[in-house]
Amino acid sequence: MTWHETLEGLKQELADVRAERERRLEAEDTELQSEREGLSQTNRTLGISELLAEMNATLLDGKGSIEVIVGWEPHVEELELDPGIGMNGDEPEGIEGEADVITTILSWDERGDLEIAVDLGLSADGIYLQINEIEIRPEREALEQGLVEAFRDELEL
Repeated sequence: MTWHETLEGLKQELADVRAERERRLEAEDTELQSEREGLSQTNRTLGISELLAEMNATLLDGKGSIEVIVGWEPHVEELELDPGIGMNGDEPEGIEGEADVITTILSWDERGDLEIAVDLGLSADGIYLQINEIEIRPEREALEQGLVEAFRDELEL
């Protein structure tokens, strides 16, 4: 086999590998998009924003603020930065591995900044729900009870 024939064979092999890699990546992207849509649906079903808004209205007389951060959507700060190169020359920290989470934060000032942060995310084990970094069952009743406990903890009641 000549050098040119070897290169031509390698070229075809490379094209096949690239095509297979592209199909695999497209399948992974489709699966990830489906998981993220499921996560968004769970967020709506649990009513996290509504529960925090009700806490704000009832317990804080509307003086708190609510922020929702969807990990896979770019934030204003991220749009202003070039995400291509991190401080050490590679991908910036925080981009990989933290994207599959929806964080909803109720914050207020009461002799200092206080907040309740609810994270609903995807892990290798499925969907998880945390309130102030304490994991709870991703169910409405557990969420309601967890929010009351988190509020009491923040105020040290």
